[in-house]
Amino acid sequence: GHSEKIARAYLEAVGQKELSGLDDLVAPDVRFVGPAMNMTGKADLIAALQRISAVHVRNDVKRVFTDGDEACVIYDFVTDTVGAVPTIEWLEIRDGRIQSIRLYYDQTPWQRLREELARRAKAGAA
Repeated sequence: GHSEKIARAYLEAVGQKELSGLDDLVAPDVRFVGPAMNMTGKADLIAALQRISAVHVRNDVKRVFTDGDEACVIYDFVTDTVGAVPTIEWLEIRDGRIQSIRLYYDQTPWQRLREELARRAKAGAA
């Protein structure tokens, strides 16, 4: 259905770092809630994805379940730092765009990823 198509297109755009492709997929006032992030608005979401792209290699989608205007995606968030991080996103879709994203993952590998992102940001600024 259309929910699965939108969910897969979103994860593909993020995984391939084609963030301009998110314009048509994500609502301007998208709500994003995760273990370490809580934000509203497409601009903030894209900025966060840009920061993370430093360690992000790709998304390996394992399963997509849909129920009407909702999709649940189980995937590996593959990094060049800690390997694959199993991740789940629960997406709500309205009028063909993602309206809300709830993100679930194990915090433990992300502590290392955050340290690495900070290290690379410093190295890039120097």
